[in-house]
Amino acid sequence: MPSLSGYERLSVVGSSGRHLGRVSAVLFHPGEPRVVGLQVDRGSIMGVIDQRPRFLRFDAVREVDEATLAIDGDSLPGDSAGERALGFSWDDTIIWHRMPVHTPDGDEVGTVHDVVFDGDSGVIEEVQVSTGAVGDMAVGRLEVPASLVRGFDGESVVVEAGYAELQATGGAAKAAASGVTALKERGEQVADGMLEVGVAASRALGRSFKSGMGRKAIDKMKALMDDEE
Repeated sequence: MPSLSGYERLSVVGSSGRHLGRVSAVLFHPGEPRVVGLQVDRGSIMGVIDQRPRFLRFDAVREVDEATLAIDGDSLPGDSAGERALGFSWDDTIIWHRMPVHTPDGDEVGTVHDVVFDGDSGVIEEVQVSTGAVGDMAVGRLEVPASLVRGFDGESVVVEAGYAELQATGGAAKAAASGVTALKERGEQVADGMLEVGVAASRALGRSFKSGMGRKAIDKMKALMDDEE
């Protein structure tokens, strides 16, 4: 499934295979949770003068391989054709990457780390939310399904309050649990020490986030430890 991280820096070629530029940003609809276009950097002239980026409608590109996208023709289109087809200006589109993420009530959740979307329609499938270095390290990034994503509200990407019940991608909780299992063979005292370190870190995290991620880290660690026994 396509994603922001997978599309950024892809090469764009024309019908003849001529290199036209590289994707520098994935562009989203001003209000709806779907990809509508791509920003393509054309490099510089003689290595000195930067050329203005061009924009492609998402439905005008096709994947050639994992590193290349192609369009019909051998030149990038002007802005007006795409804007007429979309019904709004390219300036109105939104770059979600690293955009702040909030709940409908304005509570901060984190920032957009990555987005998985449908390769045909551009409709999002999942948003991966970073809660910061400490949160990502402790419990991993939040995986928010499309059903909980409202879209962009003019200031941030909005997700429903149900995000607090989501599973995270991993983090130190899983690693610590695996470490505890291995260390049990060397004595319960060492294992207990590992658990105390993980619990202390999770408590600190819980004080930092309203979402209760710290408590989730503790629960996740204990559950993984139980699974290993």
